[in-house]
Amino acid sequence: TRARFGMFIHWGLYSLGARHEWMRAREFMSDDEYRKYFDRFDPDLYDPELWAKLADEAGMKYFVVTTKHHEGFCLWDSSFTEYKAPNTPAGRDLLRPMLEAFRGRGIRSGLYYSLLDWNHPHYTVDVKHPLRYNQAFLQQQQERDFQQYVDYMFRQARELLTEYGPIDLMFFDFSIPPEEGF
Repeated sequence: TRARFGMFIHWGLYSLGARHEWMRAREFMSDDEYRKYFDRFDPDLYDPELWAKLADEAGMKYFVVTTKHHEGFCLWDSSFTEYKAPNTPAGRDLLRPMLEAFRGRGIRSGLYYSLLDWNHPHYTVDVKHPLRYNQAFLQQQQERDFQQYVDYMFRQARELLTEYGPIDLMFFDFSIPPEEGF
């Protein structure tokens, strides 16, 4: 018998930058600077059936896909945000067909969900936030209600776990305490 492995699909708006998923934080990109990736997100080579076929042929037993990275962009049609794939030139939910294709090949499904969300208006400024040195942005931080973000996060997690069929693995990534003074 051949060995069985897992596959991690790390994919979001940052893919268009072709540098790294932390580019927004490392390059201190504002919402306006980063918006160009949202406005151009249209994965023309997105073929979940082919991806699943190749993963199966390579011996993948499970896969995990980034549903939402630290940037806050969602690959699915979340009811709780406008910052999602259906509102880009892609124009559709990209998660559902991927899950269906991989499940159709008997590959177990996992979802990656970032606890950070630099797009949400009530997410706190953490030590990696792209605007952590922007004084005007930091002033607005005082008006944020982090509990509103926590409620949003739980609603989205519930949405993923109840509206997308059986999920074999839920991977919650990252938790950073805010720096003193934020």
